[in-house]
Amino acid sequence: MYNLLIIDDEPRIVNGLYEQFLDWRSEELNAYRAYSAFEALTILAGTKMDIVLTDIQMPGMSGIELQQKIHERWPRCKVIFLTGYSDFEWIQSAMRNGGMDYILKVEGDEPILAAVGKAIDQLKDERVSDSLLQTAKEQMQAAGPMLRKEYLAGLLQGELGAAAAHRDRFAELDIPLSAGARVLLAVGRVDRWPDGLQASDKSLLLYALRNISEEYLNTLRVISFPISPTRIVWLIQPAVASNSAGDDDAGDAGGAEGADWDACTAFVRGTMSDIQETCRTILKLPLSVAVSSASCPWSLAAAQYMRLEQLLQRGFGQDAELLLSDPARDAPSPESDGLTKQDVALRLKAVKQLEALLLGGQKEEFFALYDDIADSARALLPFPAYHPFLVELEYAFASLFLSYMNQWGLFEAVSASMDAGTLLRRGAFVSWAETEDYYRGLSVRLFELRAGEQQDRTRKILNAVNQYIEQHLSEDLSLDRLADHVYLHPTYLSRLYRQMTGIRLSDHIKALRLKKAKELLASPRLKIHEVSASVGFESAHYFTKVFKKELHMTPQEYRDRLTE
Repeated sequence: MYNLLIIDDEPRIVNGLYEQFLDWRSEELNAYRAYSAFEALTILAGTKMDIVLTDIQMPGMSGIELQQKIHERWPRCKVIFLTGYSDFEWIQSAMRNGGMDYILKVEGDEPILAAVGKAIDQLKDERVSDSLLQTAKEQMQAAGPMLRKEYLAGLLQGELGAAAAHRDRFAELDIPLSAGARVLLAVGRVDRWPDGLQASDKSLLLYALRNISEEYLNTLRVISFPISPTRIVWLIQPAVASNSAGDDDAGDAGGAEGADWDACTAFVRGTMSDIQETCRTILKLPLSVAVSSASCPWSLAAAQYMRLEQLLQRGFGQDAELLLSDPARDAPSPESDGLTKQDVALRLKAVKQLEALLLGGQKEEFFALYDDIADSARALLPFPAYHPFLVELEYAFASLFLSYMNQWGLFEAVSASMDAGTLLRRGAFVSWAETEDYYRGLSVRLFELRAGEQQDRTRKILNAVNQYIEQHLSEDLSLDRLADHVYLHPTYLSRLYRQMTGIRLSDHIKALRLKKAKELLASPRLKIHEVSASVGFESAHYFTKVFKKELHMTPQEYRDRLTE
């Protein structure tokens, strides 16, 4: 939808053009009108305009002066000038200041309609123009460090899923690592900040720390970023990736590949002490570091990161300037689908992803993740050592669903079809199978309620709009007025109405007005202009024009037929 504002100090011209554009079918257009530049500025202050048709010479403020103010507020607006003069200096000034077109009033309506159509074509082209795409690309490049940090932090914190390390995403974010190769992790912790530092000073020191470390590790491929206010993560690969795309699960040992990783790991572990010393000497920062004992596939990076974090949290001795390496990876139980306790803890974190999918109404993705979590839980049932994780998972489910139901006031609605009180009772389930079935059923019910609520809310909005139209048929039924009535943006209301009903809102209003007009024309007491005013048409002339276009006869001819 496009917004068009018509401005002229001659009401006859404004109203005539306004009526023309009310019936314009080429594009969905929302027409506004103003009878002075100052009235136009009031409209422009609160409503974005895509196209402005304005007279050049108006009392108080010229169209050229108005154009400058329009572009200050809405720089993409297309301004078309109407003038009764073929004065070259006026026209040259208008076009020099960014006017899109000019039309002599004596040329009639067709050139004006063509100019508006041309303006809409330009607006469409701009929305997909190379310059906009280039600007977006440049802005994305400028935001690259932040985007890389968010993506990689999500990967390591288990928020993106194990399969999130994709080549395309790495290339898009310009991550200087291979998604098909293994990766070595290291985590640094600032043990203590110098006294009196502001948050900005701490950020600057972290940046300096990263620069120092990357200088020491410059023979490798490295990306580092702060993952919390006191933590830095390093993701490291040899200078040439040693594993191909299909080798994610290959071991570290074996031939040249194993030698590359052995050398890389040994170099990183040996160099971290130098990095610690430099940070202490230059930055006055005590730094603890935990380094992986071996590389791992990206699919296991989140579990490895958790293992290094736990290692730093446990600590030793004075708990400052630690330099640690994780022991061999916890041996998974073969029957538990190869999961370590870190892997299980990450599956618990995935419950937070369920929350986001539930809030976003992403039903298919929600149940895919729910099934994955449930499969992992079932694999742990034979092993008592993992049962505390099952209890934690049950409580995480209860917290998730109870929070969602409280937030949206759904407890009563859920209780109408199932026992929602189960969420409030400890030990309500006698088996994991019962737990899993209950929360699956609850999930299904919540998605049903969400879909029903959305449909009900949409139906109420449309009913409110239709009722308002019927009760105020003789009054202003502009899109802005109707949108204000139901607290929606005009453009969104127009799109929603057409999407749900299959017809334009303006066409529905016109049909109701004509229907009511036909009823009133049956009474000989009312004159044609009175019927026109009673059903909200701007003028008897416009009423007659619309009536004849839709019914192929004038209002008077329709009345005459009724009396035959």
